[in-house]
Amino acid sequence: MSESEKFREVAESADAAAQEAAGSRWFERVARAGFIANGLVHAVLGVVAMAIGLGQGGGEADQAGAVGQIAAEPFGVVLIVICFIGCALLALWCLINAFFGSASLRRPGTRDPQQKQGRRRWTEFLKTLGFAIAYAVIAANFSRFVFGGGADSGKASSQASTTVARVPGGLYLLMAVGAVVAVVGVVFCVNGLRRSWTKDLRRPSSAVTRFLMGFTGIVGYLGKGATLLSVGILVVVSAGTGDPEEFTGIDGALKGMRDQPYGPHLLLAVGIGLVLYGIFLALRSRYDRME
Repeated sequence: MSESEKFREVAESADAAAQEAAGSRWFERVARAGFIANGLVHAVLGVVAMAIGLGQGGGEADQAGAVGQIAAEPFGVVLIVICFIGCALLALWCLINAFFGSASLRRPGTRDPQQKQGRRRWTEFLKTLGFAIAYAVIAANFSRFVFGGGADSGKASSQASTTVARVPGGLYLLMAVGAVVAVVGVVFCVNGLRRSWTKDLRRPSSAVTRFLMGFTGIVGYLGKGATLLSVGILVVVSAGTGDPEEFTGIDGALKGMRDQPYGPHLLLAVGIGLVLYGIFLALRSRYDRME
């Protein structure tokens, strides 16, 4: 057997294993823990945002700060490890599903293209790939506390934006990134009001659960959308004024929101929305179709 044939055989075996993993019910079930981990991060972040809105200080109002709050609690390290594993597995599940599962550009079990309209096929692929990236980022935040080296993410965001600004056209790139984040925030708000997320979920049999999922979904998506919109605006403004070091991530965006007219009230509402989004994600771990 030639080297090329051996390589082809190994590639085909790996491809078959990946397709089998994409359809594994056990893999899907353990990956659902990622929704709960993400929900916990958003709930803690929402509580911190509400504390800031109420003038009680609060910690670092971003994902890394929320993870740090969890780590500081009794048995927090154990919970951090579980959350890290859950988010990593969900990121891996999304990645495999994007390339080898139902969201891939080919039919499961074959190399033939999906029999769907081109736009829908690409939308599902890119959405699933985006989820993989998002959960990989959250897993990375947990990993900093699992393996040590938890850092000030606000300072890291400022340093990263300053570094990008130094390259030719860097400020314009930052403005473009900020605009994209702001648009994503608007999309979250629109999807929340239109309840677009319902098509990805199974219908609960309990009327109470259906109401709770609907309420937390709508308000939660609005809270998440408002957060992303404020982050995007901060990126655009900091780049537009030539001060990229002013961008300190979600923490800076939410604390900047506090300083605006009616800011504390708005920040309190956003915090409540983030807590409800966390509850929605916990419910989603049970009812998401994951197909």
